[in-house]
Amino acid sequence: MRLFTYAGTILRIYRDIKTQKHYNKVFLLPYLQQLEIKYGGKFKDEQKQKILNYYGLFITSFLCSSYKKLQGTKISEAERKRATLFGILTPVGDDLFDEDKLDIESIRSITFEPESYMATTFSAQVAKEIQTFLLQDVPHKAAYLQAAENVLDIQIETIKQTNAGISNNDLEYITYTKGAVSVIIYHQCLDEVADEKMKAVLFLIGSLYQLGNDIFDLYKDVRDNIYTLVNTCGDFAAFRKCFLERIQLQNRSIMELPYPEKNKKEFCFVMNTINARSVVALNQFVRMQKKAGKKINWQQLQRNDMIVDMEKPRNFLNWLYYACKLPELKTKSL
Repeated sequence: MRLFTYAGTILRIYRDIKTQKHYNKVFLLPYLQQLEIKYGGKFKDEQKQKILNYYGLFITSFLCSSYKKLQGTKISEAERKRATLFGILTPVGDDLFDEDKLDIESIRSITFEPESYMATTFSAQVAKEIQTFLLQDVPHKAAYLQAAENVLDIQIETIKQTNAGISNNDLEYITYTKGAVSVIIYHQCLDEVADEKMKAVLFLIGSLYQLGNDIFDLYKDVRDNIYTLVNTCGDFAAFRKCFLERIQLQNRSIMELPYPEKNKKEFCFVMNTINARSVVALNQFVRMQKKAGKKINWQQLQRNDMIVDMEKPRNFLNWLYYACKLPELKTKSL
């Protein structure tokens, strides 16, 4: 079975996750508590779990460590700290828009000149402290600031997703760009920034990841009246075909990078373990639509209809299958 080909890579990922979990225990969790005491606020339970189990765990141990492995090195303690701190900044930044309702100029001030911004809310104070540190600590400040500006610009664009009349072209632009800038900025926190060729690869990786996020956030987005490529899709068979074609393009782009063949193959496998989950979910949606014989009206369905349970044995085995098959998807189809 092809899975044995990647046994060493899987073991490396397991070790990276274990290392980051320990780091979160000794650094991240105490730091979150310190911020709460210092600024007299509280991270929401859901937000704290996202920081500890996704942004501060998955992104650093999975994405950033894989960038470094591709380059033939390991993530340093300084890089780990910066990536972990940015994992706090990501959900806190959402609160600046959604909860604090700060105007764009205030958010730009926190982004580009945090030391001079007079923060009054808990989220703004946390964002100010972390961004101040990052601007002092990142080795390539200009590249990081450019990435931060791109993140801010697309965050503003996402407001359009509350409009039921948003065009498919706008949804594609927002989805692909949001995912791309989100993974690029993590790379720009590291000691070596992404060049143009690497950024082109990261654009494809990020766009696929954002589509995956929208697939697994389907219920939440429908509930909150947020329009995405997923919940407005009229043909999931065609959607799946386009998704796989995008994976082909991603894989070819990875294999064209100027790194050792073995490193590129491992990187390709790791990036596609996430896409494999998305393909399993899309298969479910294709079956649902075929059974209904028409476009799915998600507003009329229950939560269970929108959830893809990856812990089901069938889905888990399908995930394993696609995790091994997708890296081979460069010219041929599934």
